Amino acid sequence: MVDSDSSNETTLLSWVAEYAQRYRASLGERVVAAPVDSQTIAQRLSELDQLPQQGMSALESIQELVTLAEPGIAAMSGPRFAGWVVGGTLPAALAADWLTSTWDQNAGVGEGAPAATAFENAAVAWVVALLGLPPTVKGTLVTGAMSANFSCLAAARSHLLEAAGWDVQQRGLFGAPNVRVFVGHERHETIDKAVRLLGLGKQALTCLEVDGQGRLRASVLERELEGCTDPVVVCAQAGNVNSGAFDPLAEIAEFVRRHRERCGPGSIWLHIDGAFGIWVRAAASKAPALSALAAGAEHADSWATDAHKVLNVPYDAGIALCREPRSLRRAMDIGGAYLDSGQQRTTFQPALLSPELSRRARGFALWAALRQLGASGVGELVARYAENARSFARIISRCSGLRVLNEVCFNQVVVLAEAPNGSDRAAWTTRVVRALQAEGTCYATPSYWHGGPVIRFSFCNATTTDGDVQAMADALVRVYGVALAEA
Repeated sequence: MVDSDSSNETTLLSWVAEYAQRYRASLGERVVAAPVDSQTIAQRLSELDQLPQQGMSALESIQELVTLAEPGIAAMSGPRFAGWVVGGTLPAALAADWLTSTWDQNAGVGEGAPAATAFENAAVAWVVALLGLPPTVKGTLVTGAMSANFSCLAAARSHLLEAAGWDVQQRGLFGAPNVRVFVGHERHETIDKAVRLLGLGKQALTCLEVDGQGRLRASVLERELEGCTDPVVVCAQAGNVNSGAFDPLAEIAEFVRRHRERCGPGSIWLHIDGAFGIWVRAAASKAPALSALAAGAEHADSWATDAHKVLNVPYDAGIALCREPRSLRRAMDIGGAYLDSGQQRTTFQPALLSPELSRRARGFALWAALRQLGASGVGELVARYAENARSFARIISRCSGLRVLNEVCFNQVVVLAEAPNGSDRAAWTTRVVRALQAEGTCYATPSYWHGGPVIRFSFCNATTTDGDVQAMADALVRVYGVALAEA
């Protein structure tokens, strides 16, 4: 059944808008973890058995959706969610996201959706300028940092093999020259997945030694490059997934430059996985020391990041950037007479630079977020995340039995919850994490670092206040104390 009465649609959208405002207003007070698990939600959904033969009004279906789903909704966009690095949602970006669905533009077809194309290109240009990258850099918006890494590494593969005399677009990889990928031992797993999806195989990875904070050792990279004759991709990291540490990007870029001089311009490609960390470059005027963590990033050939994390733009908000757009275009190009809008192409077309053809008009929300913040606001936001992390670490460090293991350089805090004598460390850490989530004040996630179980906190929500940081720290201290008393 499809409602055709415009008054019904008006009622529906008004109801959703009112509900959304109530939900957003409650984020600061809500229990952060979802009250029930996915199995409970699945059980409730299974009571329908199968799709009912008869439909219902649009409003009734949405009200039923909310009733069934809300118990399983975590307050991820709230100020005290510190699990993973997912950020929240800025008001302007949320409103623009609603408009994106309302306008329902297919941004892949370029000039057939002129506003979508223009806003995406404008937003990407603003990002390039904010990050202090060369003005010739172009890019596209994809689903997330995983897709951004994939897109950039696809461009790298195309560029390197073309330079080696092999057209991978036409000939595939059977018989192609070997492409090696140099990464640090603590790279993000999305690099591994991208390498697999690109058909290079995990055996293409050469995992290099890192220091105590997870930073790739540039001297080890230099030594490996000296003996490398194959086309090679170097994947550096701006923001370790646990510690938040930054690879020595300037040193890495220098060794890449020297290798290129020795072996030719198409012999090597430097990619930076900057899912959240690359944004410190936007804080140059607010926090120069913070921005300096990513010094040298401008010398890379490609960059992957995600506006949902630091900028608090709704999903999907991944960003793939390339120094040489032609390489990205060769890797992602698509054609078809029916795709021609009949209008002259005057700008970069999103579908020609990204994996998807049919795709959401992601540029509106990113543009709105940047316009709301301004360059100064982005810098302030980045600096605030770092201060929140440092404040949290200072408070935790005063508690006996809780130790901050990482050098808190940006927004990540790695905490060791010491286990009672005779306790299994992994089981104990899981117990503390689950108790913290159940307590409801905040949400953190378990991880492994330096071979041992830890608790990881990520600060990247624009609404997190000093009071929230204190409440989060107090909750961890309280839960840890209770667990010790019960052990």
